[in-house]
Amino acid sequence: MPLFDVLPPDLFKPLAASTKRLYSDLLIDLLHRTFEPSAEAPRRVDVLREIEAFLMRRDEAGEAEEGADDLPPGRLEERARTVYDRLIETGWLVEHRDRYLRLVDLDPEAAGLLHLLSRIERGETRSYGGAVLEVLSGLEGAAEHPDERSESLRNALRSADDFMAHMRTVAVTLRQAEERILRQPSLRAVFHQFFGDFVERHLIRDYKTLHTKDNPFRFRTAIIRRATEMIENPALLSSLGEAYGREGRSPGADEGEAEIRTELSRIVQVFEAAERHLEAINATVARIERRMVNAARHMDRMSGGSTAELAEALRRLGADTRGEVAVAPPILPRFMPIGPVHIPSPRRDKPPVSAVLLRDVPLDPAAILYARAKDEYVRRTRVTAPVLTAYLERLIGVRAEVRGRDVQLGSIDDFVAFQRLRELPSIFGGTMARRYEIEFLDARCANRWIVCQDFVIRRRMGTELDAA
Repeated sequence: MPLFDVLPPDLFKPLAASTKRLYSDLLIDLLHRTFEPSAEAPRRVDVLREIEAFLMRRDEAGEAEEGADDLPPGRLEERARTVYDRLIETGWLVEHRDRYLRLVDLDPEAAGLLHLLSRIERGETRSYGGAVLEVLSGLEGAAEHPDERSESLRNALRSADDFMAHMRTVAVTLRQAEERILRQPSLRAVFHQFFGDFVERHLIRDYKTLHTKDNPFRFRTAIIRRATEMIENPALLSSLGEAYGREGRSPGADEGEAEIRTELSRIVQVFEAAERHLEAINATVARIERRMVNAARHMDRMSGGSTAELAEALRRLGADTRGEVAVAPPILPRFMPIGPVHIPSPRRDKPPVSAVLLRDVPLDPAAILYARAKDEYVRRTRVTAPVLTAYLERLIGVRAEVRGRDVQLGSIDDFVAFQRLRELPSIFGGTMARRYEIEFLDARCANRWIVCQDFVIRRRMGTELDAA
């Protein structure tokens, strides 16, 4: 795995030892207290002093240190030096000299891993509104200033991927919270787990924002529309491709333009799939809420308070050494606790099911025609990859290319397929783009059905019509 070719080979040894909690807490403490606040590498004496302060705080808090062989007891300075040498040996820290000063810094690859561990330890959550706006502002910045802010498009793609990864994380975390709630042994523990883990950590910060009037998904349509417009704008794609090649993000302008099409298609794909992830989150939340409602409904049955009081009374009565115990008359029952009314009666035989004459009701011809009309409507308006491929092959024929203004639309079926031709680079997961290429022209094409930007579609060299 390339990850372990980059990281120091012994990096995970402190985190796998018996003192893993000490080293993990110390590394995060050094990150926040020593390395992050300083613009320059700290001196070794400052790092040792911070390790001593950490161990002192740990001793004052009464936290036991496991693994006496790995961290032998002794004076505070000796223990701090042992820990420091361990971090140097395993690759977390690196030393270098600046004249007569010995400076210490985090290993570059280890620092990236430590920042990720720190984010996990803090349990950071993402703002959906901020994530969606980052994508939209990145697309708008790249579209308005392609020569100067092409990096905004790459940042928009990174924000879209982070947004989708966070939605998956929320869905998985909610399912784990549901499992933890179901494993609680008592009603009190169930409610504590629900309000402490589920509501406070996930429902309020992640889920509730999706159901307000300022729903961040209100920008979803604008993002998809903006990305699609950029794909259909050849001049903009050319400018962005040249910027990608000039700034070193791609080998050249042509490769940069191809990368931009892929990135824009990925952004469209992310926000088209966001609705399905939101539905999965809603389903998990609904299940948890139903279980909490059922737990509250059966609270008296689960509490067991009267049973515990009765057991305590019988225990004290058995421990009484007197031969007789006086009982007040109101406490004595006036009727038998179990009697004839509590004896179960045998189940009665069910009466036989009487025969019923079934009639064969003919279907209404109007309903049959209506169903056929709906199927025909769906068939004619739904454009699939085979349908669009067959339409293109019929247009191109034996020629090498076809121009939009030369296409004659003879029916509604032709119009439905024609209006999807301009989306070739991004539809059907890019399968059409591997077989055909489209070039948008500055002129306009018009017919009796639609007026749009003119284009030329060519069959890529070396491709054949798929048999399917």
